[in-house]
Amino acid sequence: MTAQTVQQGDLVTVIGLEVHVQLETDTKIFCGCSTEPSDEPNDNVCPVCLGLPGALPVLNEAAVEAAVKIGKAIDAEIPEETRFHRKNYYYPDLPKNFQITQYDEPICQDGELEVSVEGQRRTVAIERAHLEEDPGSLQHVGGGGGIDSAEYTLVDYNRAGTPLMEIVTAPDFRSPSEVRAFLAELEEVLEYLGVFDAERDGSLRIDANLSIIPEEAIEGDDTDEIGIDALEAANRTEVKNISSHKGAEKALAYEETRQKNAIQRGRAVEQETRHWDESRGITVSMRSKEEEKDYRYFEEADLPPLRVSDWKDELAIPELPSARRERFQAEYGLSEEAASKLTSTKQVADFYEDVAGEFDPDLAATWVADNLLGELNYRDIEITEIEGRLEEVKRLVELLAEDEITAKNARETVLRSMLDDGRTPDEVVKEEGLGKTGEDEVQQAVVEAIDENPDAVDDYESGDDGAINFLVGQVMQKTGGSADPGDVNQLLRAELEG
Repeated sequence: MTAQTVQQGDLVTVIGLEVHVQLETDTKIFCGCSTEPSDEPNDNVCPVCLGLPGALPVLNEAAVEAAVKIGKAIDAEIPEETRFHRKNYYYPDLPKNFQITQYDEPICQDGELEVSVEGQRRTVAIERAHLEEDPGSLQHVGGGGGIDSAEYTLVDYNRAGTPLMEIVTAPDFRSPSEVRAFLAELEEVLEYLGVFDAERDGSLRIDANLSIIPEEAIEGDDTDEIGIDALEAANRTEVKNISSHKGAEKALAYEETRQKNAIQRGRAVEQETRHWDESRGITVSMRSKEEEKDYRYFEEADLPPLRVSDWKDELAIPELPSARRERFQAEYGLSEEAASKLTSTKQVADFYEDVAGEFDPDLAATWVADNLLGELNYRDIEITEIEGRLEEVKRLVELLAEDEITAKNARETVLRSMLDDGRTPDEVVKEEGLGKTGEDEVQQAVVEAIDENPDAVDDYESGDDGAINFLVGQVMQKTGGSADPGDVNQLLRAELEG
């Protein structure tokens, strides 16, 4: 986004992100070990991902392909040649004591991503996105399970070597809510590309750098951009262990308040790395913040330079969420809200287009965006979990479009029975007797309801329009709920006023 100064009192919040995305590949980035989750610790490992002496890395082509697709999606520059480096630091879940990553020649440079924040479109600058290997994972045991309170820690190297894409933004965010909006958009883009699985544990991890800049530190700037001098003058904290949009907003809101309170009380903000403890809703100090020089980068001697110049032009990417939202509004006449719901995932968007291709687009939108997604959300089910039954949902829309069942029965009985009992729509309609009652039967029920309820008829004729609702209910009862309430209302009024 074009950096905007959002002020609270005399303080300005400045946030930049480092988003670590696990890429969806069958094997790890530098070896042939599986990336599938394993119930057994240290099961998917080999000499390469364990960092044993003499083991040599071999680059995974699928990881490079995913990186190039991400670069195209964020409109980044993909250089003719890129290379890998060693980032030296010690962690117990990094067995080599260095991480193979990319330093000053990343595969994606100078990109951007447009996001919607409170109804306004803004562009977030992405400074770089580079490939690297994931460390293993630590399991903190006892003492509440927190990093600062555990009795001991176990190391599982199954994750070590999983391909990561680290996406580094400019310090363009001025509030935690903006960060959440960006992460939601980024995750949608990654899912559309097919390079990311949001359901996999630990697939998205965020490190956020947050600084509080005094207003006077930017006075005199010609634009709303935060100047480099102002940023360097402020101590920033890096908040780790964030794994969701909601978690990022909560963690940064806490850290923003903590720093502002410290500054307003005349206390110094330490430049440090802090851990987001989600269970307690606080950040806790981990260590002093490393600087770039502490990592002692140097070129990875076991991997040659990587050239993707010809190959990158051949890789196609699908229509992205923002473009698809705009097309849905223009092509199907949908509202911005409906288009956003229907493009929330590629699976939802594809299914909507499948239904809208055969039935009225508004009817399709109501049934996919409101009814189907609403019932799935209530049951905490993803649309991918019922992928094999989407033809049944389309059959339900067909029954409704052909006026064979009422909208109320379709929504409240048929769809819910399909999801809860596993029955097909035709089975539910037949077994529950939900087929629409014929016109003659409905008309007969209307006449009977009028004859049997003279008080309601008198109320209606005296100007109490609400009395018609009672009579509609009586007809619906007589027809077993299989009549259309709107049609019944019209028939009753015609009979009463005729």
